[in-house]
Amino acid sequence: MEKTGRHKTLDKELKRTVQWLLGLPSVSKVVIGISESCRHKYAPGTIKWTMDMPAGIKANGYSGKGITNLFIRVDPPDDREVIKKKLLDRFPL
Repeated sequence: MEKTGRHKTLDKELKRTVQWLLGLPSVSKVVIGISESCRHKYAPGTIKWTMDMPAGIKANGYSGKGITNLFIRVDPPDDREVIKKKLLDRFPL
């Protein structure tokens, strides 16, 4: 089973971070959503949690060109808190 969704294009910094995410034991898939070209205050490659979903986590990925929506599929869904903690440890506020 492929671990990324239909869209696979990411910036170099975000691609490294998504590969790190896919290496976590509870993450089964990362679906890349739409990208929006805009300014932001975060370093390229940063991923921030936005909301919980029944099957995983929605997050924003920040690159040098803008923001990309990500959906992180977590199996089992009870491990969402573990993944959010790892994201917060790697990318503090």
